[in-house]
Amino acid sequence: MRLIRARFALAALIAGALAGCKSIDPPPFSFAGTNIVWPPPPDQPRVRYIGAISGEADLGRKKSAGEALTEVLQGPRPRISFSTPVAVAADGRRVWVADPAQPGGPCVHAIDLEARSLTLIREVAGAPLQWPIDVAWYDGSLAIADARRAAVFMTSINGGATRTIGSGVLKRPASVTWVADRLYVLDAGLHAVIMFDQIGREVGRFGQRGTRAGEFNFPSAICAVPAMNGISPGAAARAVDITGAWEIAIADAMNFRVQLVDEIGRPLRTFGQKGDAAGDFSLPRDIATDRAGRLCVLDNQFENIQIFDREARLLMALGRGGNGPGQFNLPSGIAIDDEQRIWVADTYNRRVQVFELLPELPS
Repeated sequence: MRLIRARFALAALIAGALAGCKSIDPPPFSFAGTNIVWPPPPDQPRVRYIGAISGEADLGRKKSAGEALTEVLQGPRPRISFSTPVAVAADGRRVWVADPAQPGGPCVHAIDLEARSLTLIREVAGAPLQWPIDVAWYDGSLAIADARRAAVFMTSINGGATRTIGSGVLKRPASVTWVADRLYVLDAGLHAVIMFDQIGREVGRFGQRGTRAGEFNFPSAICAVPAMNGISPGAAARAVDITGAWEIAIADAMNFRVQLVDEIGRPLRTFGQKGDAAGDFSLPRDIATDRAGRLCVLDNQFENIQIFDREARLLMALGRGGNGPGQFNLPSGIAIDDEQRIWVADTYNRRVQVFELLPELPS
């Protein structure tokens, strides 16, 4: 009799679990639909807060029937959470988050927003990641810069077949970006930018340590800026000839400035200085651009984002220290996807915050 009751109880539990799997997936952000904007009313809003992701639980994916049954029989599977997200890349549907201090080993979280799934990339080129510090996507491929392995690894977007770029050439890669079909690697140890073609051959370099235009002092981030309005740094870039179509923005961290150069490193303009006034920097940690060529500069120490137009005029700023919406704790990475969403690796809040650039933001 006890065995029969146990079987009925188990059957009821399984039926309940399977029934629960039929509900509609909620939005993949914990604060979707908020009206938190910057600047606040009565000013015209320029940026809207969308939400935050701290890991697998925030994706809102309902368990499949098989997963529900497995959890009934074996217990729930631990959900993966971010530990120290330092960099983020996004293409509108997928998001990649570099997490060098993840329990179990350094990794890149590969997130599919439509499938609400998260997988881990822990090993590339036959060995574990040691310190993934930046990620960038291009045409179905993902570049992972590993500062300790002193190389960049090209994988499929889900961490498949891998090839190594820059081994024996790079010293401490800090940031990567694509310019058409060339990979630009910012090396903080060399205080320089090294350019590679798609098969990994070095095709040029520029920069050295110093304070003059075109020189760097422990630079931290690089991004490609469209020289023509409307060209996306992502998928649309593939059809554009490199010559004259792009500028390169570099967060020159310990010179407390942003430098813009052309495709071969010739200085164009510089803005920013150490200070605490609007437009000044304390530690410019990362930089991203939107379709109009506006630059979003993430400051690790000010814990804010300052948005500049392509002529380096400050348009607005948002953020401060804290753990609420639009507040940061030593943020390290920023990216803008094809949907004009801003993704920020809010490192010591152990999350990625998401914002939306509104159409009213001036160019």
